[in-house]
Amino acid sequence: MTRVVLSVLLAAAASGAALAGGPEWIENDYDKAVARAKEAGKLVHVHWRREGCRWCADLQEKTLAADEVAAFLAETFVNVRMDREKYPQLAQRFRVESTPDTQFLAPDGRLIRRVTGFLPAAEFLAEAKAVPGAWKRMQELEAALAANAADAATRLELGRLLAGGGDLDGAEKHLRAAAEADKDNAAGAALEAWWTLAEAVMREEKPDVGKAKEALGKVQELDPKNEKGRLDDASVLLARIQLNSDPKGAREALEKVAADWPGTDGAAEAAFVLAAAILAEIDRDYDAAEAALKKLAADRPDDPWAKRVPLALEQLAVMRKESPPAPKKDTPKDTPPETPGETPK
Repeated sequence: MTRVVLSVLLAAAASGAALAGGPEWIENDYDKAVARAKEAGKLVHVHWRREGCRWCADLQEKTLAADEVAAFLAETFVNVRMDREKYPQLAQRFRVESTPDTQFLAPDGRLIRRVTGFLPAAEFLAEAKAVPGAWKRMQELEAALAANAADAATRLELGRLLAGGGDLDGAEKHLRAAAEADKDNAAGAALEAWWTLAEAVMREEKPDVGKAKEALGKVQELDPKNEKGRLDDASVLLARIQLNSDPKGAREALEKVAADWPGTDGAAEAAFVLAAAILAEIDRDYDAAEAALKKLAADRPDDPWAKRVPLALEQLAVMRKESPPAPKKDTPKDTPPETPGETPK
């Protein structure tokens, strides 16, 4: 009896030691991780990192090693750490542009969900816990499409699921198919498919602007009077694309959105971008930017864009200290920096 108890205690101690530094890791062997996942009936968690990456170290030490995170990862996934610089071809295959890059995969290598950059433990755990359900739903939708490939609503749902998980290639295939199956938008699938594709493209680290403009053009065609509430969104996204190459045109487009569709989410976003990207970043008219941001917060306190105002004001205060106001000019600078208040990719 004593020997049995001792064995159990030693096993528990060993397990606790492994979880103390995170789950058990396979080091730089993706094929081994996939093989083990197939044997165990688990999904794959790939932690892409590189030497000298501070955020990679923070993710490892503060998030992946947290007790609840480590326990869930150990229970649900086969966990593999990959060095982006040592395995550039595999990194390219999985579109790893920066680190840390967290990818949750099916055993066949398909992407289910992706998290780029650092997340605190609670937020990371929420993302990880969503993966099994997303994978189950993907399989259900794929089975439904096998029975009826022309179902636009199913295509749209699967495309949205893949886009939300970061699988742009898979999402695009199904979103375009949904749009094709519902060309006149009778079922409402085509409009949402094109909008989802445009958003997904622009979330990429290196977005294909031509593809985004194509999708946004389709949105404008299908909702010309903004009756479905997508024309204002599309107009703002097109203006944001235009910021680098034609800031004057972007300003005019954003002002038009705010004037034409007051009270919409697009108008709120337009007001935020006008203040943060144009008044602050391009004009460096910090007083005007601050006033515009505070007006947005006062006018629409419950709007998601108004809730970004406090962070934007904090960054605006930093900008005031670091850079003197620019002299008044008729022509704005050509290349504005990143919009304050947004989370870097």
